Amino acid sequence: MNTRKQEATLERLAARHGKRLFRAMARHESRGLTMDRAQDMAMNLMMKDEDLRYRMLRFVDVYPALRSQASIAEHLEEYLTAGELETGVPPTRLSDLARSIGRHRGITQPAIAMASRLGIKQMGNQFIAGNTPGEVARKVSKMEKRGFLFSLDLLGEFVVSESQADDYQRRYLEMIEDFEDELGPAPKQPAAGPRMNLSIKLSSQTSKFDPMDPEGTSRDVRRRLRPLFRAARKKGAFLNIDMEKREFRDLTLRIILDLLDEEEFRGFPHIGTVHQAYLRDAEEVLQGFLAELSKRNQPMTIRLVKGAYWDSEQIWARQKGWQVPVYTDKRETDACFERCAEILMKNHKVVRTAIASHNVRSIAWALALKKAYDVPDTALEFQMLFGMAGPIKETLRDMGHPVRIYTPCGELIPGMSYLVRRILENTSNESFLRQRFTKGASPMTLLANPKLPPRPEWAKPANMGKGAVK
Repeated sequence: MNTRKQEATLERLAARHGKRLFRAMARHESRGLTMDRAQDMAMNLMMKDEDLRYRMLRFVDVYPALRSQASIAEHLEEYLTAGELETGVPPTRLSDLARSIGRHRGITQPAIAMASRLGIKQMGNQFIAGNTPGEVARKVSKMEKRGFLFSLDLLGEFVVSESQADDYQRRYLEMIEDFEDELGPAPKQPAAGPRMNLSIKLSSQTSKFDPMDPEGTSRDVRRRLRPLFRAARKKGAFLNIDMEKREFRDLTLRIILDLLDEEEFRGFPHIGTVHQAYLRDAEEVLQGFLAELSKRNQPMTIRLVKGAYWDSEQIWARQKGWQVPVYTDKRETDACFERCAEILMKNHKVVRTAIASHNVRSIAWALALKKAYDVPDTALEFQMLFGMAGPIKETLRDMGHPVRIYTPCGELIPGMSYLVRRILENTSNESFLRQRFTKGASPMTLLANPKLPPRPEWAKPANMGKGAVK
C-alpha cells in the first residue's frame, strides 16, 4: 500500500485498534498494593528523577565488580554524592536524600550494602525469570496457565574462550532436550508453532565472532549450531537467532543462510531471526534477506524489534569515527518499524511476523496491516519482555492474539548488561511506557502517526483526556 488513500485507510484502522487497546488496557492496570505495583512505583520514581536514574544506573553497571560490603557502600556513596552529572539535570529532593545517606556511610554502611544487594536482586527478579531450570520452569508454567507463550534466552552469552563456547552449547542443548519435561503437560495455547522456543546469540558459539573473518566465523559457529538444530528437529523445538550490535548483523544473517544451505537443514521450518528497525538501512537489508528466503523457499519467523543497543551503538560509532548507524530521533525509528512491519505483512506467504513492541501505536499499526493484507492468524504473533508491560500483554491475550514473552534466565551478575539495557529502555525519556504512565500523555498523542511531523501544541484538540478515546 503506497497511495494516499490506502495510507489513510491504514491510519483509520490503526486509530480504531489503538483506541480499543487503550480502553481494554485500563481494566488490567494494577490496583492496590501488590508486588507488581510496588515494582512499578519504584520504576516510576526512576523515570521521574533523571538525576537519580543516571546515578543508580552507573552504580548498577559496576556492581558485579564489587566484592565487599565496604566497596559497595563506598561506590554507592561516590555515585550518589558526585557533582552534577553531564546531563545537567539538577538534583531533586529524592536524590538529595540519597546523597545525605551516602555521606553518612560510616553509620549506615551495613544497611546501605544490604539495601543495594536487595534492590539490585529485586530489579533482577523483575526482568530475569531465574537461574536454575526449576526456577525458570515454575515462572514459565505460571505464564502458560495465564495464556502466554515463551521464548527462553540464556544470559551472560559473551564468551572469551572456546571452553566457554562449548559450555554455552551444552546449556542450550540441555534446554532443548530437557526443559519441556520440567514444564510438564502443555496447556491449550493459540496456534503459534512449537511450545519450546529458545533464543540464541551467535556470539556465544565462538570466542572469535569476527566480522573481518566471515568464512572462519561462519565455519566455527555452524559447527556448534548443527547439534542444536539436530536436537531441535528431534524434539520439535523452535530456535530463534538473536541480533546483537550492528557490527555483527550482516555476519549473523550470512551464517543463518549458510546453515540453511546445508542439505541437512534445508527447509527447516522452526527457525527465526530478529530485525532491528532503529538501523538506518533496516528496510534495504530486510528486503534483501526476504529475497534470499524466497529464492530458497525457506520458511522463517522474523521478530521485528526497534533495538536495545541504541546508546552503545552511538558510542561505538563515535569512538571509531564511523557514521552513527541508528536513528537518533525515536519518531524515525517508530516510522521505520511501521514500514518494516508492512514489508513483512506483504510477504506473509514467505515469513511469519513477530511484532516485538510495548508501544500501542506500533501494535495497532500491525493489527491494521493484518486486516489490510489479509494476514492469517497463524502468520502473526506479538512478543514482549518478561517483567514489563503487563496490561498490554493481557489485553492482546484477551483479544485472542498469540503473545510470547521473551524470558531471560541465568545468573544475575552475568546478566547485568541485559538488566541495565532493560532499565534504560523502560525509563528512557521517549519510551512508550514513560510517556504513558509517568508523563500521562493522552492516547491521542501516543497514537499519532510517527511518519508525520508532530503537530504544534496550538493545533492539538482541546480534549486530550480519557474522553477523547471513543
